[in-house]
Amino acid sequence: MPQTLLELHGDSSSPILHLAPANGFVLQSYAPMYREFAGWRVLSCPPRALWGDGQSPPWGVVNDWEHLADDLLAAWDAYQLGPLVAVGHSFGGIASLLATIHRPQMVRALVLLDPTLLHPNVLTMMADLKAQGLIEQHPLTQGALRRKRDFDSAAAAYERWRGSRLFADWDDEALRLYAQHGTRPKPEGGVTLTWPAEWEAFYFSTGWARTWEDLGRLDGLTPTLIVRGQHSDIFVDDSVERVRALLPNADYAEIAGHGHLFPHSAPRQTAALVNEWLRGLGLPS
Repeated sequence: MPQTLLELHGDSSSPILHLAPANGFVLQSYAPMYREFAGWRVLSCPPRALWGDGQSPPWGVVNDWEHLADDLLAAWDAYQLGPLVAVGHSFGGIASLLATIHRPQMVRALVLLDPTLLHPNVLTMMADLKAQGLIEQHPLTQGALRRKRDFDSAAAAYERWRGSRLFADWDDEALRLYAQHGTRPKPEGGVTLTWPAEWEAFYFSTGWARTWEDLGRLDGLTPTLIVRGQHSDIFVDDSVERVRALLPNADYAEIAGHGHLFPHSAPRQTAALVNEWLRGLGLPS
């Protein structure tokens, strides 16, 4: 079970909204979005990459994101959190989705923000690489391992990232929080990434192998909202159509003009959309 339950916003008397982050992104960077969830106790049980126990990624032992759901459910049980509203971004959406499929009674409503529902061709490529023992050669895996990890300070990290194409459209407060909390001091001076690159690479090299066989099990289990970034390169058009066919009872929305990281580039717009949908369900209550 995780060592830390992060209390992000609200008070203990409010109903629970659990936030699961994207791979590589610390929870505090979502503050401009989650602060907009008035009337909720927003918290998170972070994935293993953020447990800070020095544990190495289980390369070759864990090959599927099902373990994310196992960890999430163990934490929800340990901290007696359910029933709750589960909000997940990217692979955090998959963790939340799988947890819902396994224990639907724990989830009052599910919100998936640009979930990593990968195209079948991508899943086939990953399966082939795994079969050949070459999954660590996946482009996203290699990119994570090559990324710059060490900086003179959090301020230096912010300046570097502010000029990066990946973060070009981010809300400035979100990026400052990412630099502040996404780095940690090193004993010898300077800072390094809070979310270790090895863990980011490990998560990129795994996935939900049975996505398109299992996804239909979610339909009708709990009210579900799926939000896509208009220019997402992860939750692509063909995948959206496949999801709509498998989950006809879900609600769908799009954040116009934004890509996969819209919770960071359009945090208040994202929160307003989710809040409106939750109010339509009579939540919080």
